[in-house]
Amino acid sequence: MENTLRHYLAKLPFRIWQSLLICLMALVMPFSASAQQTESLVQLISKNQEVSLSSSISIMHESGVELSVTQVRDQLSQFVWHSGGNPNYGFSEHGVWLYTTLSNVTTTDKWVVSVAFSQLDNVDMYLLQDGQIIASSFQGKLGMQSHYRLPVMKAELPYAQTVELFVRLQSQHSSLVAPISIMSSSSHEMQNFYDSLLWGLFYGGLIILAIYNLVVYFALREVSLLAYVGYICTVLVWQFVWGGHANMILPQGLSHWFDMHTDIIFVLIGIGSGVFTLVFLEAKHTAPKTLPFIKVSIGLLAVMGLCSMINLFPPIWQNAAVYVVSMLAISCYAYAGFESYSNQFYAARYFIFAWSILATCALIGMFSLVDMLPSNFITTYCFQFGVFLESALFSLALMDKSRHQLQLEVQQATNDLRNNIELVEEQNVRLDIARKEAVAASNVKSQFLANMSHEIRTPLNAILGFSKELQQADFSADKRDQINIINAAADNLMTIVNDVLDVSKIEAGKLQINSHPFSINELLEEMIGVMAKSAHLKGLEFVYDIEPLPLKLIGDSYRIRQILNNLLGNALKFTDTGHIGLSASGKLLEHGIFELNIKIEDTGIGISREDKRKLFTAFSQVDDALNRSYQGTGLGLVICKELVKLMHGQLSLQSSPGQGSVFNVTVRMNILNTKPSISGNSEWQDQSVLLYEPYPNARFTASKLLRSLGAKVTSADSIAFLQTCTQPFDYLIYCIHPQHPVANEKAFACAEHIEAKRKLLLCSGEDSCCRFSKFTEQFSPQLRLPLTPGKLKEVMHKPAQAPVNELQQRLESLPPVTVLAVDDMEMNLRLLSTWLKSSRLTLKLAFSGQDAVALCHENEYDLILMDVQMPNMDGLQATQLIRKTKLNFGTPIIAVTAHAFKEEQQRLLNSGMDDYLPKPLDLSDLVDLINRWCHQGEDDEPQAEIFNWPLALKRANQNADAARDLFAQFIEQLPEFESKLSHLQQQPNHDELQPLVHALHGICCYTGAVALHASCSELEGQLKRQQYNHVPTLLDKLIKDIQALRHQANEIKLTMLD
Repeated sequence: MENTLRHYLAKLPFRIWQSLLICLMALVMPFSASAQQTESLVQLISKNQEVSLSSSISIMHESGVELSVTQVRDQLSQFVWHSGGNPNYGFSEHGVWLYTTLSNVTTTDKWVVSVAFSQLDNVDMYLLQDGQIIASSFQGKLGMQSHYRLPVMKAELPYAQTVELFVRLQSQHSSLVAPISIMSSSSHEMQNFYDSLLWGLFYGGLIILAIYNLVVYFALREVSLLAYVGYICTVLVWQFVWGGHANMILPQGLSHWFDMHTDIIFVLIGIGSGVFTLVFLEAKHTAPKTLPFIKVSIGLLAVMGLCSMINLFPPIWQNAAVYVVSMLAISCYAYAGFESYSNQFYAARYFIFAWSILATCALIGMFSLVDMLPSNFITTYCFQFGVFLESALFSLALMDKSRHQLQLEVQQATNDLRNNIELVEEQNVRLDIARKEAVAASNVKSQFLANMSHEIRTPLNAILGFSKELQQADFSADKRDQINIINAAADNLMTIVNDVLDVSKIEAGKLQINSHPFSINELLEEMIGVMAKSAHLKGLEFVYDIEPLPLKLIGDSYRIRQILNNLLGNALKFTDTGHIGLSASGKLLEHGIFELNIKIEDTGIGISREDKRKLFTAFSQVDDALNRSYQGTGLGLVICKELVKLMHGQLSLQSSPGQGSVFNVTVRMNILNTKPSISGNSEWQDQSVLLYEPYPNARFTASKLLRSLGAKVTSADSIAFLQTCTQPFDYLIYCIHPQHPVANEKAFACAEHIEAKRKLLLCSGEDSCCRFSKFTEQFSPQLRLPLTPGKLKEVMHKPAQAPVNELQQRLESLPPVTVLAVDDMEMNLRLLSTWLKSSRLTLKLAFSGQDAVALCHENEYDLILMDVQMPNMDGLQATQLIRKTKLNFGTPIIAVTAHAFKEEQQRLLNSGMDDYLPKPLDLSDLVDLINRWCHQGEDDEPQAEIFNWPLALKRANQNADAARDLFAQFIEQLPEFESKLSHLQQQPNHDELQPLVHALHGICCYTGAVALHASCSELEGQLKRQQYNHVPTLLDKLIKDIQALRHQANEIKLTMLD
């Protein structure tokens, strides 16, 4: 029968066996629970071990009415055994009671009951023996302030007696997690020590990370570092509250507020981490798809925080909502890291790892809070561990980002260097790239400035030439003064042109001072003649104050004039009312050095202290409004500062807005003649002078000047005082100003009754003397203000006969030679004819290079003045052809050029010309040049060839093999250039022609093709200036030069071998 039963049972299906097993377990479980309940007594057998009570707990929920411990003890039958040992008792709006029994069989009676969760609102603990309370504790977030971060109760347990432990839990802000344990007092103290140590390491590590990254932020100004510091601060605040330390340190009211709003701390962490995510990942560029979700998450967190502050929702709902939104936000942040990494932002790998760890830890913690995982040490503190590890990984991510950025910069620099090297290889010039770029940039700028200088200097040559010629004519003093002003104004215009060139020289460190003897007094008189009239035209007064200065100094008069022109020009430009003042003084130093002090003041708009530094920056004024109101290049003060520095002086400024400006200039020069320019003069000694000058500053300086000459001066500033002057005077000096016409008429009326041997009239303003012509007949001479030593000298010495003109004498002494002048501009040749008509030399004119070559075939000349830039055939080509003529192959040829750079002048000399004469022409320089060349023997100069072998060697650093190699490669490229240029000659296109000519020009620089290089330079200059009239002619010339060079290539190669 037994075998039959066994056989039957074997045939039962597997599902039936499974059902039977389940039923058996269901029957066994209640008995097991009952058995465990009967064994709920916890015996304490070791004082060195912590005993967990979570597996020995019974639980009872209050029904809505708070019960006392006595009432609860009477209802022990209502307690239900809590199986599983998970100390998470879920969410409840009412209190929950926990119950267990204890028995101490150890040698110590001091014990501590601890609840290892700090976020419960109320934790009431009672220990009863025989129904009597022997220990109690009322703690939790809303309880009394504790000395420990966790709820604890200290008690003395009797030996081998059963005691009852009742714990009441209540919390509306979190689940009822209560891992209860009991340990001896000594074990608790040791545990508390290690707990404090671990938390100290936690807080200390985060604070060190924050301080370190904050210091790095101030050094690098990387915003992600600051966002990271903010994130760490929110983590610290959150953990300070969540870990229970706030209840130990903060005031009770403040700690209770934080405890009631712990969700706000989560909100701050979410917002801080979101901001860090946006900044660190540069999400706008690396995670554009996730960016909107991150912003929405931050916005939702901010809304949750606001709702928590106004208690809009019940605490449990509020906490749940914050947890859900936080998890969504963490997911967005982590996904943003994946997106950034996929977009090659490799520093995001640490970011992803950090968020992955935190998300995992957060899920474990949340599942523990909602009773989906058991509550123990790991599930309780895994989030803190994740936060700490995440912060450390974020720091690594920041360092990796910095390293990656550095790698990118190095890679970019490497790529740039590689590109530069490739560019040098493509150009095949075998020169260092830095030098190549510097030389190329310098050549382009120099060519541009040279072309600009040439175009402006050419017409100025005629203006200056004829104005200086008019100075020799017999005109009245007034007309002669006007001619002088025209001449000086043209010189000032030339100075403005030179300002641009000077700035270029300053940048290149090539600006130099040229010393020569000059008269500082004559220079100042000349500047006053121009500037005073300009001031009077604006209705301003010009005040001149001068101390005795040496007659002759050795210095750069041109540069001193340039400084004065710039400073006085600025004063005139920025002054609308009042006066302009110029004063000059000086002192003798050791070793024959004279220190000249010049002060220029005005009553203009002034300059604030903040704007003063802008004045000495190229192309700048105080602000854009001034640029619109007062036109100017903005170069003057920059040049002045550098010039003063080169003259071992100083330039200072004193100014206030609305109070005008004062510029003080100090320069040092050698002294040549120590005799003072102003001293006691026998002609003015003891002469009585009545000076009427209503303007105070001008009256003081004029009276001072007259007294220094020895005169006895009576100064008058009012008509009333004039009426009291009845005694006779030697001189009456009247100064009138057009701003006061009525006062001037009364003053003239008074002048008729004043007895004086001579009456002088000084006027300011345009035609001011003419306005009062009916009163001015009694005055002679009539001069323009201000009063200067030169004008007083003119008053005392009216020229009885024309002064001896030294320049005219030199003209007349020129040898009877024949000179050929070549220029395509008729006015320049006419100027030369005018200048030289009184000399003994014979001047022949040619209006083009072709005419000059034709004349040189027929006639022999002693000197040829050759303009460089001419259409069809320029001066260089004409020079080369003239060198091949029988009659003039050795005739000195002088380049007449408007190019201001020494490099251009040297190029002309290297091309076969013997000397150069810069435009605008100066008659004195022209006479010197004719005398120098026409009194010397004719030296045969080397003939200028199409190809210059010494120049090619020089460009190749004297490496003959390299020079031959470069020339051979250049010849191979010429057919392609000729084809393209011929095509553009048939179908003109200036935009395509300019880069082609530029490329050919650059290659010519290193091959010695002098003529071709000059043609390229000239054509490229015309194209850059968009002056297309001569482009067809220059292009035809360029093509012919290419053909000529190709035709002679074989001969040139043979020359190289020799």
